[in-house]
Amino acid sequence: MKKILFILILPFILGGCYDYNELNDLALIAGIGVDYEDNMYTVTFEILSTKKSGEQSGATSTYTVSAKGNTVTEAFMNNGNNMDKVPYYDHIEVVIISDKVAKEHLEDVSEYIIRSSKFRNEVYLVISKDKKAQEILNTTSKEKPIASSFMVDLLEHSNHSSSSGYYTPFTKFLNKVLTQGEDGIAPIFTIKDKEIVLDGLGVFKDFKLVYDFKNNDAATFNLINNFNPNTVLFTKSCGDDKDTVLSIYDSKIKIKALDNKIKITGILNGRINADACGYNFRKLDTYTTLEKDFSNIIAKDMDKIIDSLKSVQSNALSIGKIYYNKYRQKNYLLWTKEDFVYDLNLKINKKGLIFEVKNEN
Repeated sequence: MKKILFILILPFILGGCYDYNELNDLALIAGIGVDYEDNMYTVTFEILSTKKSGEQSGATSTYTVSAKGNTVTEAFMNNGNNMDKVPYYDHIEVVIISDKVAKEHLEDVSEYIIRSSKFRNEVYLVISKDKKAQEILNTTSKEKPIASSFMVDLLEHSNHSSSSGYYTPFTKFLNKVLTQGEDGIAPIFTIKDKEIVLDGLGVFKDFKLVYDFKNNDAATFNLINNFNPNTVLFTKSCGDDKDTVLSIYDSKIKIKALDNKIKITGILNGRINADACGYNFRKLDTYTTLEKDFSNIIAKDMDKIIDSLKSVQSNALSIGKIYYNKYRQKNYLLWTKEDFVYDLNLKINKKGLIFEVKNEN
């Protein structure tokens, strides 16, 4: 809400360049959706309402406008032609693309965005799954009146929950796509129970979405990638549906190319969040055992992420670039034929006391 109020009063702060009528002639766009169906692009604008005080409601609200076109440019132009206000792009927060666009047409959308002078540099690129981008932008409520802002809030606060969200400005995403040995990453959203939810992480090979990680695997991916690795959960089962749960709250991971193998090393700090297995946490041996067991569990989960990236030959973790820097070989996928080893130094904290064990696979 504060963000929107700032947008509305900004013209008055800057020397009175706009009066209310001039502001009311602008369509303040918060987010843009791009879908592709039946060989046509559909572009949707989520627009902030600028009703005067006293007109129905003073609460922040949005509406959407959509148009189709044979090309991305045509769809954008047709959308502008259908509006009775001047599109204002300076406050766009997200561009959401359908998974069809992400798999087959991202290069066309990217070319339009980078050639346009209208888009702000900090806009996020996100993916809609199982739902059209248009549907997600239309999913608002009294508590969450701006779909675009809500998605950004989910991303920027996800490190306090499952750590499955990943966000970076579109310009940085594009830089990774265009850099040899790197590939792009983008968060995935969908609608569940009429609510917008974060639904994992998509990885790319060049301009094509090639794989999506569910939330738990996405959190492990972010752990390896050193991106907001807070509250990443790992579970150790002791049978009869009983588990002990560890949360990682701080970590530093490094990936190194060695002779005929690649090594992932890490320093991880965690705490036991739940224990239904009846461990005696007054004994040092308990921590030694759990640190060893959880190190193995984390290594196995990391290896599953690496195997998934190998299967689609994606450099979403920039391993191809690391491999090139080591061996100066321009085949950036040679690493997919190498074995991975893990050296994880896990510390489990207990009320200010830290017990440590080093585990190497």
